[in-house]
Amino acid sequence: MDNNQGAEPAPSPELWSSDRIELATLSNSFQDRVDYWREMILRLFADVEIGALPNPAFFGRVRSQKCELLRVSDVGASAQAVNRRHLHPRCREEDKYFAVLMLEGSECLEQGDSRAKIEPGELSIYDATRPHHLSFDSDWRQIIVSVPRASLNQLVVDMESRTATRVSLDNPTGRVLRSFLETLSTQIGEFTPQEMARLSESATHLIALTLGNLQNLAPDHSRSQMLTLTRVKIFISDNLRDPALSAQQIACATGLSARYIGKLFEREGSSLMRYVLRRRLERCGAELRSPLCSTLRISEVAFRWGFNDMSHFSRVFRDFYGCSPKEWRAVQLPSFAANTLSR
Repeated sequence: MDNNQGAEPAPSPELWSSDRIELATLSNSFQDRVDYWREMILRLFADVEIGALPNPAFFGRVRSQKCELLRVSDVGASAQAVNRRHLHPRCREEDKYFAVLMLEGSECLEQGDSRAKIEPGELSIYDATRPHHLSFDSDWRQIIVSVPRASLNQLVVDMESRTATRVSLDNPTGRVLRSFLETLSTQIGEFTPQEMARLSESATHLIALTLGNLQNLAPDHSRSQMLTLTRVKIFISDNLRDPALSAQQIACATGLSARYIGKLFEREGSSLMRYVLRRRLERCGAELRSPLCSTLRISEVAFRWGFNDMSHFSRVFRDFYGCSPKEWRAVQLPSFAANTLSR
């Protein structure tokens, strides 16, 4: 890896936007390697500062695959410190939580008033949009799952307070999550976009269930209530495409009463069916901005996510996003022909 002369090659813009990426430092120059490594982190994860002691053997490598809902990356590098000072995401792509499974070495993570040291086989999570500090005192390797903040905020109560916490995976759910992520990482780059989308849902749900086993809950949420709410939300997520999804169906499937489920959502300042509507609108909004769904008509996207009345869909979409579905799609996909967008 170290025999090439000169500076690191500059990847094309198309590479950074690709759904499959495999990169490694190559230059013989220590500073070139660090600069290129920072560029990788900037493009794929977050805008950070990276510090590393001069080391002729410094290396960094990333294998990564993404879809609209998630990015999974196998990342390894030399000892270093990573610092983010910014208070806001640069763009929608940076509005993430990073769930980190340590494979080799250790990581010290600081965010806000929380600090955690993550050893191999342990999980932690932090908010990419908030200042944080990471330090690695030796070579390391980890799996990073980049999950949109909204996805976990909807599944996990008081998610913001759970960052920079060491999560033991020595429990049934944790062991399933660890095995799932380790297996997923070995196949990075091999999945079709459709497979990646399905796997991303499973990964997000397993992370949510694992975080549901943490003990530090908000005072007005018992551990059992929080786990129950997570279970209900996962069932909803798995069945959003069903236009007949109802409070009674959800209650029967989860073995709970509709009244009890309603009270759980009231604690979050919402209601069961308002939550269902919001999740459907979010999935429609994501697909209307996804190049993978660019050949679908707006009505097809709406029907895929449980809507069966286009007038109703257009009205609630505008209420939620502040613009029509056609305008929303045009912002991200301006090259669409006008007649395609209006169908």
